Amino acid sequence: MWWIQRNAWWGLLAVAAGMVVKGLVDVGSGVTYQAEDVTGTTIAQIKAESSAGLELAEYAVRTGGLYLILAGVLSSAILLFAFRRGRPWAWWAMWTLPALAVAQAVLEYRGVPGPAITAAVVGAVAAAILLVSAPRFLVQRSPTADGPAG
Repeated sequence: MWWIQRNAWWGLLAVAAGMVVKGLVDVGSGVTYQAEDVTGTTIAQIKAESSAGLELAEYAVRTGGLYLILAGVLSSAILLFAFRRGRPWAWWAMWTLPALAVAQAVLEYRGVPGPAITAAVVGAVAAAILLVSAPRFLVQRSPTADGPAG
């Protein structure tokens, strides 16, 4: 069990890397790759109905992609430089990953279950990893030569 607690951060790093990849796809593709899934209409139909609405949707998707990239990079840095070293604050900070995934699942579910189910599964996996690694971070440790544990 100790090995799993010690190496569980790799799973969270995979979640963070997935956020970066999804963000890159959103920035690169914009709304085009998911418009029909969400709205049931093509990009041409959306543009004909409201080109300003299409521009707003493009802006929202690409900006969201930038936020995903930033969140993934920051999460990766916390994992690599603090979580891996057993810093309790990093364990608490990583709870943002399942929280973001569950929030995304709730917001995305509009009759198109695919992305919402994926986000919910990712959130559940991240939460499970954090729960498995909890003893490593929540057990009271004595101070070491490096200073207090925390």
